[in-house]
Amino acid sequence: MRVRIGTRGSELALLQARSVAEQIESVQSDVYTELVEIETSGDRGRGGKGPGMFVKEVNRAVAEGEVDIGVHSLKDLPTDIPTELSLACVPERLSPNDVLVSPSEDDIHSLPSGSIIGTGSLRRRAEISAQRSDLEFEKIRGNVDTRMGKVEGGEYDALITSMAALERLGLTEKAVQEFEFEEVVPAAGQGSLGVVKRTGDGDVDFLNSIDDEDFHREAICERAYLKELGLGCRAGAGIIARVKDAEIKSLAVLHDSEGRRLVKLQGKDPAELGRRAASEVRK
Repeated sequence: MRVRIGTRGSELALLQARSVAEQIESVQSDVYTELVEIETSGDRGRGGKGPGMFVKEVNRAVAEGEVDIGVHSLKDLPTDIPTELSLACVPERLSPNDVLVSPSEDDIHSLPSGSIIGTGSLRRRAEISAQRSDLEFEKIRGNVDTRMGKVEGGEYDALITSMAALERLGLTEKAVQEFEFEEVVPAAGQGSLGVVKRTGDGDVDFLNSIDDEDFHREAICERAYLKELGLGCRAGAGIIARVKDAEIKSLAVLHDSEGRRLVKLQGKDPAELGRRAASEVRK
């Protein structure tokens, strides 16, 4: 049985899709996978800056049967996906932490005043500004390796990215500083892979075999938080949920005109915990 996997064509996206392909083939001996590269509006630099700019075309290909499943960085997947699609599994999660990349090897506390930080994330900008209000921020475009090249070429003094991206690309030595969760709360789903399928498609039920139950519960909690807030991944909000045994602990942040609000909660129902975090952080 052939399974066509839709993916963006960046090096990072292809590594993620290959990881899922290998996991599928390891649990389903009669399946062989084929990666299908799909260019998204985000890759083309068109289609606006709203949620879903890196996933819409892949999701459309899944819905229309051009591919069987789609692999995404979960943080890019909007909380409201089309009803004809469903989040089939969350097979892996690497380090959710954000990191600082700086050719000078200065950490966030040592960078000179006025240093230019490359990030297009409102969350990262808000979190770093809460620690260093004297730094400058400029948007930076391109895939992770492109952004790294711009920093190393002197266009920026430093870059904020995810440790998971560096882990997948084999570039962890580039991280000068790995932020603790309370310093920079990650984006919902950061570090996780999400696999979407056509709703009700029983031909890919084998995806249940590669689903990580704990990572999936964390994803449910974090995505419920964003959905309840009514904010996308580009908002000044972040959350990290961690499962230990039956308990889930969450740390959520929201930046608004009143400043930075941080909420710690715990519970057993992931969706309820995410909604409760959203309610508490808005108080």
